[in-house]
Amino acid sequence: MLPGPDEARLRLEARRRADRARRRRARVRRNRIVAGLVALATVATAVGLAAGGGGHPTKAAADIVVSPRLRPLLARTVVVPGTPPALGWPAQGEGAVAVQGIGLVGASPHQRILPIASLTKMMTAYVVLHDHPLAPGQSGPSLVMAAHDVAAYVAETQADNSNVPVRLGERLSELQLLEALLLPSADNIADRLGVWDAGSDPAFVARMNATARALGLLHTHYADASGLDPRSRSTAADQARLASDLMALPVVRAIVVHPSLPFPVAGTVPNYNPALGTDGIVGVKSGFTPQAQGCLAVSAYRIVGGRHVLVVAVSLDQPDALYGAARAAERLLGGATAALLALSPSPTGTPVATAAASWAGTTATARAAPGAVPTVGWPGLRLVRTLAPVLLRPTTAPGAASIRTRSPQVVGRLVVHAPWGIDGGGPVVTSRPLPPVPAGYVPPVG
Repeated sequence: MLPGPDEARLRLEARRRADRARRRRARVRRNRIVAGLVALATVATAVGLAAGGGGHPTKAAADIVVSPRLRPLLARTVVVPGTPPALGWPAQGEGAVAVQGIGLVGASPHQRILPIASLTKMMTAYVVLHDHPLAPGQSGPSLVMAAHDVAAYVAETQADNSNVPVRLGERLSELQLLEALLLPSADNIADRLGVWDAGSDPAFVARMNATARALGLLHTHYADASGLDPRSRSTAADQARLASDLMALPVVRAIVVHPSLPFPVAGTVPNYNPALGTDGIVGVKSGFTPQAQGCLAVSAYRIVGGRHVLVVAVSLDQPDALYGAARAAERLLGGATAALLALSPSPTGTPVATAAASWAGTTATARAAPGAVPTVGWPGLRLVRTLAPVLLRPTTAPGAASIRTRSPQVVGRLVVHAPWGIDGGGPVVTSRPLPPVPAGYVPPVG
């Protein structure tokens, strides 16, 4: 059946929100590479434009830019040596590990689409915060608890489901509702947030599923906002990716790190994550139903090659409820941390390219220089290396003496492409400078 106009609109809005979030993360990852390339281009442009004897460039000269032709001396594709990490997958159910902003480290074989219980609430929080963002220190709008909110709390209590007590007329901010959603995993609050966000349960579930598709969670389907419905299903790999995206939000990180929080009527409510605080674990979300068994997403910061990275581990369908899920997730977290490596684009001094100055008919060997940004990876990871040359301009006046470039000269940058995008790189230099671009030089076409 084709989606109706409302569902199509919801899907489009979710896709746009997810695209904006993905672009923000990509910008953060690219900042180091872009900053380096801009700096190189600025220096190179200054060298090409600075000339003695005065004079003004013509418009044609100002529009011309050239670059050295870099012929790679390194293999384009490289596989990190070593045996891919054996992460100790759980004997029952499944698991997965991801690194925030980087991607999936691994997932247990034969991933099945399973009920995920209250891990569903990770998507509930994700959608709510992208519709109603909260900056650090903000509480957001307040919602007044009505008679139907009290009735929902009573119903969840009678069904022995997770809940947070509410009182008629009580005012709870968006931040407090998210705290109740993520710490004690309140089912009544999940439904309340969904209706507040989208106007109805079906409309909110449509938002959840559209967002899952936009995020590339192809094995995930939601049937409710709380996860009580066993038709809310996913794989450990999809949930590890979602947990990574969710923990990119500062307000979520600030909530899930707490072992407990006070509420006006409910009093102090606990965090149901049994692994919190163990070995640096700072989140993320727990879940249990008889159909799903123990489900848990955990995360911890680790230092790899001087970089702080957030490692996420997820376990689904674990016996012994949350404690069994915690043991499985902690084991995966430890195994993944031990497997992570800091990978240099290429060792300093390694010949990486031949730099050809077509305007002078000369070449020079370009080598990897100090200052490379390492990539975080693991044995078996496939990386692609490309070369980005600097941009140069001809000198600004015919017959003007060009400023000689210092030695060594930066002629480009070695860029590392990982499966998740650009992640790392470093400058390449020639031991002797290339001849300056002569004034009036016009590069050949093609």
